Amino acid sequence: MTLDWSAVQQRYRGGRAVAPLAGSSTMRVEAVGDALVVTQRLWRAELSRRELEVAVALLGDRSPETGAVAFSEELRRYYSGGPQVRPTCSRTPNLSAVVMADLGLLR
Repeated sequence: MTLDWSAVQQRYRGGRAVAPLAGSSTMRVEAVGDALVVTQRLWRAELSRRELEVAVALLGDRSPETGAVAFSEELRRYYSGGPQVRPTCSRTPNLSAVVMADLGLLR
């Protein structure tokens, strides 16, 4: 499976509310360019095309029944020990899982 970046850009252009992995705190994709800009009441983060491509590649051909929370933990392990080690705290795994779920690739 590959990421259709133009479809992602079209889906989120103009803003779109997205559900969090847990809880009821509303998040919103506010802008689309080289990255998705995701905001929540207390923070703002960017999720790059490359980060979403990594998530899609790691997801592979799995069923959409794969849980988003478990997948975000898999992504967290990937980033903490894989080829792109990130020793700092990052929202990338959770936000990638949120977007994958919103795209219908995870539950």
